[in-house]
Amino acid sequence: MIWCRKHNFLLTKEEIPIKKRRILLILSAVISYLIMLKLLVIFENNSPDAVIHTLGDAFWYSLVTLTTVGYGDLSPVTFAGRAIGIIFLILSTGVLALLFSLAYSLLTGRLFPHLRLWYKRNEKWYLFYPDNEASRILASHFSDGCCIFCDSEKSGEDRELHLKEMPDALLSLPFAAQGERILFVMSEDVTINEHIAKSLADRPVRIYCRGEGLNESLPQNIVRFNQFDCAARLYWQLRPYQPDGEQVVLLGNGRFAVSLLNQGLLVAPPCVTIHLFGDWSIWNSLHDAVSQLSDFIIRLEWHKENWTSARSLLADADRIILCADHEQENRDMLRLLRQYYVTQGYIDVRAIPGLQDAFYFGTPQMLFTPELVMRQRQNDLAQSLHEMYRSQADYPVPSWSELSDFLKHSNLAAADHLLTKIRILLPEMDVHQITPEICAKAAARFNAADSDEKELLRSIEHNRWLLFHALYNWQYAEKRNDAMRLHPLMVNYTTLSPADRQKNDSAWLQLETLAREGEQ
Repeated sequence: MIWCRKHNFLLTKEEIPIKKRRILLILSAVISYLIMLKLLVIFENNSPDAVIHTLGDAFWYSLVTLTTVGYGDLSPVTFAGRAIGIIFLILSTGVLALLFSLAYSLLTGRLFPHLRLWYKRNEKWYLFYPDNEASRILASHFSDGCCIFCDSEKSGEDRELHLKEMPDALLSLPFAAQGERILFVMSEDVTINEHIAKSLADRPVRIYCRGEGLNESLPQNIVRFNQFDCAARLYWQLRPYQPDGEQVVLLGNGRFAVSLLNQGLLVAPPCVTIHLFGDWSIWNSLHDAVSQLSDFIIRLEWHKENWTSARSLLADADRIILCADHEQENRDMLRLLRQYYVTQGYIDVRAIPGLQDAFYFGTPQMLFTPELVMRQRQNDLAQSLHEMYRSQADYPVPSWSELSDFLKHSNLAAADHLLTKIRILLPEMDVHQITPEICAKAAARFNAADSDEKELLRSIEHNRWLLFHALYNWQYAEKRNDAMRLHPLMVNYTTLSPADRQKNDSAWLQLETLAREGEQ
């Protein structure tokens, strides 16, 4: 693919010679037409009976001839002039058809869609680049505005527009600044996605860019997402741990498995053991600080043998998660499990819908939703938690918009852990969604807890915070240094001072504040 900066569109190598040929063909036709007009004037000027003397006369004659109007006020009288007239007559039917075709193409291909855009200028615009399966799935969830598919020539419903223009061209329209504008950049090539997103960062548009990882340089109006993190967040929302811990077997070690493990560590209650098979050496090298904490926070068991030889472990596991990157590999593992193994726990499979006796997750229809891509509910919850922290702090704390991506991600992780907190406080309830009523019940249970129970809850929150920072390789130091990823609280909970232990109460008391805000 080649990016054309001047015109803001993408060209494949195959399209470039095609466009060149079209331009050459048009230029050749125009030049040939002008030559025939000039020859017609030259030939006619040789006859005293001629009525065509100028290029204007020749142009008018050709126009009425090619359009089949034929007024008869001008006509050639010389043999050569009539020969050119015959050419115009022969071309007249084709030219008329061409004119109608161009007019129709202009109305339907550019003018009419732009008139529709102007008519919907005050509505919310959802722009999608490119027109692919992911963008169409996401667009199906929006009914409160106009869905515009860029780089597309397909037809759609009345609320949809398919335009060949790139997002930059559409946002450059004079009326494009009216109403809310949201752009989803969702191609498979994350490099192109980030290039487009950053080039539009100064526009009044919210941008959701399909990409990977944290990036401190991203502007405030750009949010990065990917299908791996979406699948992990979706899974642990739908299938949270049991409050008293579990034995989990994770089969697969690709991108989906890594995201599932990372998110699973951040929302895990105490007494969880995760068994992993295959080569996880890269993950271990990137997260070596986590291994140092696994003995007293969460237990990670690394198995060098093939999972097919762990018969007793598979039989005793509370859940087995099949999360290889390739769907066929998950199908093969599921077939082997059902045919040759006795399993008593749940079997959860990624990207294979319609299964019996197994839970499936992570299909494109489940992943590309506004809740997972835009994370509005999670962002609102994370911002609420941050504002609570700011109001309670006795020192200046930056606002949400001033936070680095890492600190925002820290608040988002705390928001995700709220469901785990509620399930720990209310083990008798099967909670899958946070509501003010549920928060009020959980807060009442925390306030009624005795000193030993509160000490346990404080340790759970500290270990959550500790594990999040360990995932990004923070280390202990007597003096805090964010640039060097050093913090004095990166220690076992038992070594904290009483004052530092009690600070963890604020994370549990936030449930009470959320309940009050929700009621209001």
